[in-house]
Amino acid sequence: MRRLYPAEFRSLTFFSTHSRLEKRREMVAVKNGYFRYKSVDALATRSSDSDGESLPHGYLIAILSQLQTINFKIDDEVVPFTFTRLVAEETRLRFGNGNVYVPDLYGEFTSDNPFYKKWGGKLAIEVCYSNPCSLQKVVDFRDHGIPIIEIKIAKSTNIETYIDKHDIEGSIERGYRKISDIASSQLFCKVLSDPVSVEFYQDYVRQAEKYRAEQAEKTRKEMLAIFRKYRETECLAADLSKQRDSIAEAKGLLAKDKVALMASNDDLTQIVEQLKIELAKYKTAYVSRGNEIESLKGDLENAKPGFWTKVWRAISSAKA
Repeated sequence: MRRLYPAEFRSLTFFSTHSRLEKRREMVAVKNGYFRYKSVDALATRSSDSDGESLPHGYLIAILSQLQTINFKIDDEVVPFTFTRLVAEETRLRFGNGNVYVPDLYGEFTSDNPFYKKWGGKLAIEVCYSNPCSLQKVVDFRDHGIPIIEIKIAKSTNIETYIDKHDIEGSIERGYRKISDIASSQLFCKVLSDPVSVEFYQDYVRQAEKYRAEQAEKTRKEMLAIFRKYRETECLAADLSKQRDSIAEAKGLLAKDKVALMASNDDLTQIVEQLKIELAKYKTAYVSRGNEIESLKGDLENAKPGFWTKVWRAISSAKA
């Protein structure tokens, strides 16, 4: 239409698609069906910590609202959030203390997300350009069970980084696509409000009770095992005590036997000494008797010639 009917196209006025009429803002068409806010002037703020509708702030919100899946980097982990609904600046939250907030983005995400049970499947996203969320806002959201993820606009996600004054529309379009690619790949963020849903708390209580029961059962089994070991140790100690008493008794008997053996050994020693003395006496007597026998043998030998002489004479006398 711009190319075919430029005059009619210039006469058209485009507005943002906020569901609330008071939030709709005039926009300017750029290439390939994209739009940008007409003015970078700050508009009415939604809360005291809002960055309003500054160009970087408004563009990043517009980009995020068109993504079905945003890969948030929470701490050291990239967590994909797939949204079933994600709206920009349309959800008005009024709390019991009278405070009213309109988060930059508010949505609901799928149950395959690890934060689904904890956060109840809902999430508020705040885009920070120069004014971070106030502590009161964080406390109000947390106390009412609404998590907040804050995204700080970096140089790589600031549309003004890509604007070329010689090709404003084309550079904005290229910057829009670049920021969309970054947000689809990995977007650094910080969890400001980290509440716990009732379902998550109940599940946590059940898990804690289950863990407590398992630990109690484990402790009971361990105590039974310790008691059995104690009884076994007592029995072993009793057996050892009996064995020790038996050994002590055996040592006493051995000591007595040793004393008796020593006494017997002394008696035997005395008997042996006496026997040695007697043996020495017998030996002396035997030697003396041997000497006497030898002396008698000598006398006998000496007497033999005279004896035979006498016998011969006697025989000779008889013959005569």
